[in-house]
Amino acid sequence: MIVITTVFFGSVNLNGSVELNLNYDYSNEDDASFYDNFNKADLYFKFFGEGLRCEFNLNKDSSDQLWVSSSEFTYELENLDLTTYWNRKSVSTDDWLKIINNEKVGSVNGLKLYADLDNFGDMNFYAVDKSGYLFNLLHYRLPKFGGINSSVLYLKDYKNESSDYNEMMGFDFNVGTFEGLKPYGEVVLSYQQDVETASYSIEDNYLLFGGVRGELGEFEYNFVTTYISDNFYRGYSPDSLMENIYLEGSYNDIRLTNKLELDFGTETYIDRLRTNLYIDNLELYVSGDFDGTFSDFVMDGSEMSITYSQDLSIPFLTSYKASIYKRGWEDDWIDITSHKPFRLYLEGSYDLFDFTGNIKYAFGNPVSEESFQLLGELYYVDISRSFDQFSAMTKVQYIQGIIEQYFTAYGEITYYLPKGNIKLYIGNGDFDSVLSFKKQIGVTTTFNF
Repeated sequence: MIVITTVFFGSVNLNGSVELNLNYDYSNEDDASFYDNFNKADLYFKFFGEGLRCEFNLNKDSSDQLWVSSSEFTYELENLDLTTYWNRKSVSTDDWLKIINNEKVGSVNGLKLYADLDNFGDMNFYAVDKSGYLFNLLHYRLPKFGGINSSVLYLKDYKNESSDYNEMMGFDFNVGTFEGLKPYGEVVLSYQQDVETASYSIEDNYLLFGGVRGELGEFEYNFVTTYISDNFYRGYSPDSLMENIYLEGSYNDIRLTNKLELDFGTETYIDRLRTNLYIDNLELYVSGDFDGTFSDFVMDGSEMSITYSQDLSIPFLTSYKASIYKRGWEDDWIDITSHKPFRLYLEGSYDLFDFTGNIKYAFGNPVSEESFQLLGELYYVDISRSFDQFSAMTKVQYIQGIIEQYFTAYGEITYYLPKGNIKLYIGNGDFDSVLSFKKQIGVTTTFNF
């Protein structure tokens, strides 16, 4: 019925893709395996018409089940939009801290109402099912007045069939009356409680975010502090939300940032001070590690790096980057069996006879400590070229350590069709997680419509 109505006053677009992968894995020669995997079938239906926008996805998974993975229908009226969700990560706010994060809320089913109230601001209201229970969110942005932008939000999330729920209230503002002085900030209260013992005590349940920024000629600055009390509930907020004091200043091509990570608590606990200095193409990074106070400096956990990058217009070489990184200080510089992480890194991009690619060299801890902990060197090169309906790419990486050594390679050739492509590949191209060559070949065919 929805499709018929949409066709009557609008247009229908059917988009999607079907992917077929054939793979032969001979990593274990005694037990080589061949498999074919119709591992992805995604259909994206989009309907556009006057007053209606619709989108839903059909997916075929590895169990060969075809199911509606998500859907979204928006009915547009004058100054009013009504949206229905099915299994969508769409609940969020646009306050300063973006305190409600759609990834943390997760997939929901339900309704969203957007209203443009003309001279009275605008609002978003969500009434959705989250994990089987009601989740409500109201975010109302007040009309702009005298250079002041502000909004309020209210959230209530029931946790079970009885009386337990989470509740959040917030207010943010931005005063832009004067270019040289622009105060801004946000106050949020968050509670985990139930109907019988509900209390709106501010103690230990609040977040304060505030600062000032501005422009004075070619000089720009920003100073802001974030304070989070002990019982403030962060279940809907981005992982990056933490207590800190941030100061930034810039003048022409010079920019300096300082971020002091700390725990205000009963007694302020200083954790780390991160400083970045940018001068044209040069970046200096210093991260001091502390154990409570500035006098309790921890050298072993402190970091420093210098990076320089430059675009070039000389034959063959188009850009390069060089950096050096060090954590801590060595107790014995001549003991190569024990050292704190460091890295010397060089990278260049090239363009030669229609071939393009990158060359990398690293000495010290060439990759993540989880993958390779000893001293070593990394050599990497990739090369690619496109011609007519074909493209080809090959990359090789070799790591030589004191004890260990790893070699891996990957190559692919892709033929482009009018509505898709066919790709023949060998190896595993994820060098960050796979250091050794994976013995596999395969072909992936993708059709788009």
